Amino acid sequence: MTDWRERRYGPAEGWTVVGLVAILGLVVATAIDEPGWVNGRGYLTDGLATFALLGAFVGFAGPKLGWGRWRTHIVGALFAGLLIPVFAGWAVQPGIPIAEAFHVTAHGSVEAYLDLTVRGRPFTTQEVHYVLVLGGIVWGTLQFGSFAVFGHRRPFSAVIVVGLVLLANMALTRRDQLGWLVLYTGVSLFLLIQMHAVDERATWLRRRIGEPGSVSSLYLRGGTIFVVAAMAGSLVLTTRAASSPLAGAWTGLDTQLVQIGEKIGQIFPVGGDLRGGGGVAFGNSFRVAPQWFSDDGVAFTATVPSTASDLKWRAATYDSFVLSGWEQTAVVETVVPAGAPLLDASAENPSPDLTTALQFSVKPSGYHDTKVLSIGIPTSLNIPSTVSLSGSDGWFAGVDVAGNSSYAGDAAVLNLEDTTGITANELAAASQDYPPEIAARYTAIPPEAIGPDARDLLATILKLAPSHSPYDLAKTMQDYLQTGPFRYTTDVRDVACDHPSTVVECFARTRVGYCLHYASTMAILLRAALPDHPIPTRLVQGFLPGTLVGTTETVLNRNAHAWVEVYFPGYGWIPFDPTGGGIGRPTEIAAGPSVAPAPSSLGPVGSFRNTPRPSRRPDLGGDPGTTGGGAVPQQPGDRPLFIVLAALLAVVMGGLIVMAWWRGPRGEVTPEGAWSALGRAGSRFGFAPRPTQTVYEYATALGDLVPVARPDLRTVADAKVEVAYARAELEPERRHAVRVAMRRLRVSLLRLAVLRVGRRKPRRR
Repeated sequence: MTDWRERRYGPAEGWTVVGLVAILGLVVATAIDEPGWVNGRGYLTDGLATFALLGAFVGFAGPKLGWGRWRTHIVGALFAGLLIPVFAGWAVQPGIPIAEAFHVTAHGSVEAYLDLTVRGRPFTTQEVHYVLVLGGIVWGTLQFGSFAVFGHRRPFSAVIVVGLVLLANMALTRRDQLGWLVLYTGVSLFLLIQMHAVDERATWLRRRIGEPGSVSSLYLRGGTIFVVAAMAGSLVLTTRAASSPLAGAWTGLDTQLVQIGEKIGQIFPVGGDLRGGGGVAFGNSFRVAPQWFSDDGVAFTATVPSTASDLKWRAATYDSFVLSGWEQTAVVETVVPAGAPLLDASAENPSPDLTTALQFSVKPSGYHDTKVLSIGIPTSLNIPSTVSLSGSDGWFAGVDVAGNSSYAGDAAVLNLEDTTGITANELAAASQDYPPEIAARYTAIPPEAIGPDARDLLATILKLAPSHSPYDLAKTMQDYLQTGPFRYTTDVRDVACDHPSTVVECFARTRVGYCLHYASTMAILLRAALPDHPIPTRLVQGFLPGTLVGTTETVLNRNAHAWVEVYFPGYGWIPFDPTGGGIGRPTEIAAGPSVAPAPSSLGPVGSFRNTPRPSRRPDLGGDPGTTGGGAVPQQPGDRPLFIVLAALLAVVMGGLIVMAWWRGPRGEVTPEGAWSALGRAGSRFGFAPRPTQTVYEYATALGDLVPVARPDLRTVADAKVEVAYARAELEPERRHAVRVAMRRLRVSLLRLAVLRVGRRKPRRR
């Protein structure tokens, strides 16, 4: 009769291991649970810890119920597919019935998919899919890690996978994650030590040598001392280290991270707490995030004339408003050699009569984007560049250079400060006969952009304006937004708004925000001010002026800024800065002498050359030294084909998975039967065991040919030797391990077919 003290009422690995796996899940879930991943609404991800614990429970319960890998993961996926959508729906609309919560998640996820694929939007305005994606990542990671520990007895696999997810989150977030990394490291080391002690105890019990309990205690005591010492030493080095021995290994990586950040921004909102590649970056599209992150780090240093101390640095312009952000549309890229004119064939080529030519140079520091920064309209650079022009007439969108290069160039700066240049009276009298493409591209307003509060704000400004000329409206709107009942803040995550995806309506209602809120509101309200003659307006991103000492200007990351430019026929794009709180630099234009209003038939004349433009077909023809028109945007018509191909690929992969499972071992698998099947598999590919080879010699030979199969070969070989020669009776867990190993070996040993072909010798003639 078995003594009650020898009975085990818990898992063979011990409850300590269960607790350590659960802590790993909570660490990852808590690290990911931050507002930056969910458009600033941190309450949406409050359930991630629950998903982590549920995933870990499935990975633990499956092996204890005798389930194999596939059954455990399929059952876990089914439960995740049922529970995560319900919790996601509750996060968006708390308290609704289960069926309705599932419907809310399904509808929002489908709309997000359509936004990013069929509709071709740069990002989606939906939010529920954030919870769905993040919940699936957390659940799946912990389910895999838990099964690796309790099903495969491979804790190292769990540590690697969970650690990769944690490091990926750290690479993309600005929040300090060092504490979570330290906690993860300590828990992982204790888990590895504990599992090693469990394995050693099982080995000593099986071989009936020594006292297993004393061995476990020795491992745990020594391991604890090692973990504490290693972590203490690491923390000391972290706080004390001042050198950068690997700094050169990461040259150019910052630019790649910027591009990765732009791709992630299509699924998750890159802004606020998210890095998006580090530093300030201006992509082809951006989302107005609930939080604007800034710091006092140096973005770049520049050399400019001493008279250019109050000039903003332009980076990119945006023509299309998409409710929660802006994008550049119909962009054609052209490679321009060093020293060549950047805008020679563009409709935006500046007139020397209304601009002043200035020279500048830029040396990036914390600024890692490829977008060129210029104190005015860039006209030439000393290095090769790629010019992005929007529309068939070629309106400036941005200029890019390779990597994080320093550059120098020429710029044309509008003359606005004295009566010899462009005056306020001239702009007030300018024609409203806009070029057709200007009117079509820079006056569009999405139907949902303006609500009742935005209309009320526009009505107030229209009453304050001395006239309804585009200049008077722009000047009045700039001054009212700067000095009116608005509050500048870089964090609007806690601002309640019934229309969170409509930036203009939300800002008009709450009257709280930062530069992108101010600029977006001014741009859209100007477009809507005169229904019969919409005013062309675009949004600009760049930097405010920095600190000028002599001719050296230092610009910080926190100087990143956004403003608007309004188009006036005959004069071009005139900047206006509506941001309040003492942050914005409003445009002050000299009044000048009185000017008679231009007749409506005057048309666009003056600062922009309307010269015939060469063809810019986006094909591969032309000079092989150029890009032949640059990058071609993906056409919406191609997307259904990609969707069908993706679906077919998913079906094929699913079929292969089912086939692999179907061909797996059925019923009870004995060590002798497994070893015989292994020999038959090797013989089938020309690697049969030799009569003189022992079990371990043959397993080692196959392991040398297929290294990935070594652990499974060792499992089968150990079981064969213990049963055939030691007359031992394997425990159920060991028999299950043999069965799982054989299922994997059926796939991994297929590589022997390739090796057999490779070792064939040519026949002698």
